Amino acid sequence: MKKFKKIASLFFSIVMVCSVFTGCSKGNGDDGATTEPTTVDKASMTPEEYYNIDSWESSENVIDDNYRNYYHIFVYSFADSDGDGVGDLNGITSKLDYIEEMGFNGIWLSPIHQSTTYHKYDVVDYYSIDEEYGTMEDFEKFMEECEKRGIKVILDLVFNHTSTKHEWFKEASEYLKGLESGEEVNLEECPYVDYYHIMKSDEVTTGKYYKITGSDYSYEGQFWDQMPDLNLASSEVRKQIEKVAQFWVDKGVGGFRLDAAKEFYTGQTEKNIEVLSWFTDYCKSLDEDLYLVAEVWDSFSTISKYYTSGITSIFDYAYGDSSGHIIRAIQSAGDGKTGKSLASTFVKTQDAYLNSNPNMINAPFLSNHDCGRIAGFSSGKQERIKMAGALNAFMSGSSFTYYGEELGMSGSGKDENKRAPMYWSDFGQMDGVCAGPSAMDEVKQKFGSLETQKQDKYSIYWYYRNIYHIKNMFPEIARGKVAVMDAIEDGNVCAISKTYNDETIYILFNINKEATTVKVPTDKYSYEGLVASLAIDENEVSMEGDTVTLPAYGIAVIK
Repeated sequence: MKKFKKIASLFFSIVMVCSVFTGCSKGNGDDGATTEPTTVDKASMTPEEYYNIDSWESSENVIDDNYRNYYHIFVYSFADSDGDGVGDLNGITSKLDYIEEMGFNGIWLSPIHQSTTYHKYDVVDYYSIDEEYGTMEDFEKFMEECEKRGIKVILDLVFNHTSTKHEWFKEASEYLKGLESGEEVNLEECPYVDYYHIMKSDEVTTGKYYKITGSDYSYEGQFWDQMPDLNLASSEVRKQIEKVAQFWVDKGVGGFRLDAAKEFYTGQTEKNIEVLSWFTDYCKSLDEDLYLVAEVWDSFSTISKYYTSGITSIFDYAYGDSSGHIIRAIQSAGDGKTGKSLASTFVKTQDAYLNSNPNMINAPFLSNHDCGRIAGFSSGKQERIKMAGALNAFMSGSSFTYYGEELGMSGSGKDENKRAPMYWSDFGQMDGVCAGPSAMDEVKQKFGSLETQKQDKYSIYWYYRNIYHIKNMFPEIARGKVAVMDAIEDGNVCAISKTYNDETIYILFNINKEATTVKVPTDKYSYEGLVASLAIDENEVSMEGDTVTLPAYGIAVIK
């Protein structure tokens, strides 16, 4: 009980505006005057006063483990420190206070290695920092500042393929061009030929192969002719990748995001799983706490299979993107069944993943550099954007938020549009605003820049900041095992419990355009009361006895 009272007291102090406070006691002063009731004028409050953010840090209960709130940064478009229009490492370092204030304690950086493109997924040198992004000294300074703030950094590690400009491929190509007609490859003379999927051009029958000009040979390139696929069956290639991982771990990196894991061997799930098992085992031999998350852009059942590799996390595409469970649920808001259905789906996926890997940590996300943004999925409706963000963040596991989603940024169509500049300011290239990829279309932003949204307590920015503060208060949200609250009768309400270390928390999401009232029976659920809430506007969540009033898209956290 003492523990609950402390939590409740802390919550009461940070979200005091959830109720109108009036003086309820009458006392006599020395002059016998009666104290009149007072009312807090919430409408005139600044956002800082409204949320009483000074108390946030003291009320959080952040655990230093691999359950984290990750902020996904596409470096090229995030923050420019030197005025050349391109995001860079020093720019990110300058924004670390912002990232920390938002409640993120993990960062996923898109590729930072030397490359020929703006997206950097064609790696020329795995041991370098691309000069557009800065120097190794800049990286080391960035890592030092992250460590001060307790932020774990994971790097995008691309070992499905390299650039054609990588020394390995250049050596292989030059060797093959020098062979006489009919002369066979000698791997002792050039071992790099075996680093890639290379075969005689007249023997190619299937797959995406491209001819090495001036030779009789072709190479596989699933994504682009400038990104030849590595031969991950080669023990020498694996040794090289292990060296790369060791190098960056020694630099303080806390893990890796593994690009294109489904394409290591395109269409061959079991071989891909074996690759993930090898790399996971190697990384754990370096540091048991290294965090790995793989990109497996596929269905729920396929992701379940990949978890047998033993890898920590796999992005949960069943819930992400425009066709995922979260966006589909919000698009069906108010149909009388979506809430209950989503709650059951949470349990179904959780149980399947845990069955494949009891130590897995789910990695929910809604958007990334390859997907459109939430604003587009949500038809530009602020209430949908907010609810989608909360559902994603409150899933169990390490949630991922793509930069700018906390502002409701837009971006759809070709990839460059999905990687538009972070909207720091309304005044062009000020305060670190980048120019964006050169092939990007004009992307109009509906909801205002960070500096604008900071002034509006009902903005998407403040909603997101509140999401992650609440999540950081209650470890059960990220770590708890999910169960459906079957006694909640309203089908529009996604009602779930989460249990972690014998502590249970209850979360009610009203996936409905209309307000609702539900009972949380005390004979079924043990709790003291409402400890946190999220509302999309001035209409607030409230609880009296066992009855919770949820406004449209309102969320109640009960403990």
